[in-house]
Amino acid sequence: MKARNILLACSVAFLSGELGAQVQVENPSVKKDRREVEVRFDIRDMPEYARSRQKVVLRPYLHSGTDTLWLEPAQLYGKNRFRRERQEHFLAGNKEWTLTGYNVFLKGGTLEYSERVPYERWMKEAGLGIAYHTEGCGCECCGGDQGVPVGPVYVAPVPEVTPVEPSAKNFEVVEARKRWVFKEKDMKVFFPVSKTVLNPDAYNNKVTLDEIMAGIRKIGDMEKLRLQGVEITGFASPEGGLSLNTRLGAGRAAALKEYIRGEMPELRDEDFVLVNGVENWDGLRALVAASSMEYKDEVLAILDDRTLGSGRKAALMNLKNGKPYRYMLKEFYPGLRNACYVSVFYDVLADKVADAVNAANELIRAGKYAEALKSLEAYQNDDRVFNSIGVCYMMMEEEEIAIEWFEKAIKAGHAEAEKNLKQLK
Repeated sequence: MKARNILLACSVAFLSGELGAQVQVENPSVKKDRREVEVRFDIRDMPEYARSRQKVVLRPYLHSGTDTLWLEPAQLYGKNRFRRERQEHFLAGNKEWTLTGYNVFLKGGTLEYSERVPYERWMKEAGLGIAYHTEGCGCECCGGDQGVPVGPVYVAPVPEVTPVEPSAKNFEVVEARKRWVFKEKDMKVFFPVSKTVLNPDAYNNKVTLDEIMAGIRKIGDMEKLRLQGVEITGFASPEGGLSLNTRLGAGRAAALKEYIRGEMPELRDEDFVLVNGVENWDGLRALVAASSMEYKDEVLAILDDRTLGSGRKAALMNLKNGKPYRYMLKEFYPGLRNACYVSVFYDVLADKVADAVNAANELIRAGKYAEALKSLEAYQNDDRVFNSIGVCYMMMEEEEIAIEWFEKAIKAGHAEAEKNLKQLK
């Protein structure tokens, strides 16, 4: 960096538009190093302007807005000035006094100035100034204040974060027992009257069965889904006897289970839940409610009267001399002879830590370091988060804490942390 001349002797005049000087400040630098700021520059004296009776005092300082921090001064002695002050100290009882630190004879040489001070936020864009004056010149005009151009104090590091691939061994359930969505809300497989034998080629059953099997296979093929169970509720229409209907409901559910297992032998018994719905009163009510049949309200009143119990069937048969019952036998009951409500349930799995790290890395790229750090708090025992936590602290200028996390990440085998650590060291 270009040297800066500082005018210190009143006897020196303007030379070619530049200020003459007794000293030059060269190679100035102000940089943040972890939790400190290092100020460095070289002081070179100009022998042609030296005066033996004088002392040049330089007082460096950092400044930013209203904040100022004064640094250790440097004093450059002429020979006679040194002798005079040494005599004064001797007479005052300080017989061991001598020049130390930045109190020196230069004699045409160079003094390397280097000071470190604790970093404070206001220093992020601080400038360097040097106040100066000359003692022993016999006047009051031998001083001033000069700014010294330096680069930025704080240079933000470039964080290194890499995606974390989800690992099956770390999968856990994040959404339990979700219902697979088929094209139809209720998947129904139909059976002949009073039969439990499943005929895939009848009643358009093949289309329904193919869709059920496709859904189960898709769940098995997707890494982040796990089959939770196939629930089959077997029903009979309400027109038969209760004993027969009970047998039909159980047999139809079992028949559909065996069909599915025949298509996918890898499924286990525990993958199925069979429910015997016996008489499908709920299905009948839904069909009546959606219809415009005669005596609709009266039929619904009977179906909704839980006090009737097993007497509902007789009540329907006696309503209006059996006219609405005969209509339902023809229009609704054939659709109730089925193993219906075939539902496939699955769990959604995720590697929560991998997902959290990847989401936090997006926040880091957006400069939202505190938010990213908070999102990782719950996973601090998993080594996959170590580097990202370190990056958050690094970008928040908490370097010492960042270094601890990077070192932990490196020890756990995460190479990207090495690149981040090098930026701090």
